[in-house]
Amino acid sequence: MQESNWKVSDILFKNIRGTSTTNVAVLLECSKLFPCEGVELRDINLTYGGTDLRNTTVVSSCSNAKIATFGVQNPPPCDRV
Repeated sequence: MQESNWKVSDILFKNIRGTSTTNVAVLLECSKLFPCEGVELRDINLTYGGTDLRNTTVVSSCSNAKIATFGVQNPPPCDRV
């Protein structure tokens, strides 16, 4: 993956509800050079809505993101980096 020349910060994801077609419902991929900072996940509730019924558990995946979580978190939040 090519490193970004942009810095992302102070982002709020709030009251997100719905389905994901993949089991990775929350994906935050930020740059090592410019990690995402001040990302807030508040009341996230996503379920699996894809066609592969072998793995219906939804997960979060984060790279180089400093996050804070509040309220409902489905899928469970990724580790804070």
